[in-house]
Amino acid sequence: MNEITIHGNLTAEPVTHRKADRIAVTFGVAVNNGYFDQRAGRWVKQGTVYHKVACFGALAGNAAATLRKGATVTVSGQLADDSYTDEGGQQIRRTRLVATDVAVSLRWATATITRRARDDEADQPTDAEPPAALAADEPSAAPTTDPATDPATDPATAEPAAAKPARTKRATAKPATAKPAAQPAETEPASDAA
Repeated sequence: MNEITIHGNLTAEPVTHRKADRIAVTFGVAVNNGYFDQRAGRWVKQGTVYHKVACFGALAGNAAATLRKGATVTVSGQLADDSYTDEGGQQIRRTRLVATDVAVSLRWATATITRRARDDEADQPTDAEPPAALAADEPSAAPTTDPATDPATDPATAEPAAAKPARTKRATAKPATAKPAAQPAETEPASDAA
């Protein structure tokens, strides 16, 4: 799969397109290029490249709710042919980026993340019971150990024993006692006994 990633700024507010129960969002992204010329000691700007981006489905809804003109974004997706023939019969060639992911840059902005519920049922469990991996996290899940051999089970009732609070050592701070400063040992001057 050919995938391309661009990083730039939205050129206008995203446009939402609705048809029946489907949603699409399109927006433009301006990618500013440049490089640092070490000989001249300055930044050299190159021409700006403009990309047309299209999002579909849940990504389109999230993009419409989040993106605003001027926002810095990183978009990943595949290039698609968006060519057409104009009124004069001239073939106009262009491409658009069909986004698979859109990320907002946090370099000069902040964001609040809100997780949205999934619309498709393919990701939802079809059984009445949760998958085994989730069942272990459920508080009402059946015990996975044999009560007769589990040391945490009260053998008289075959029920889990009451949880005992974990013993922890309490850190106590002992008051610091002031010790007198060590006095240098006085030494007697060496006598020349010769």
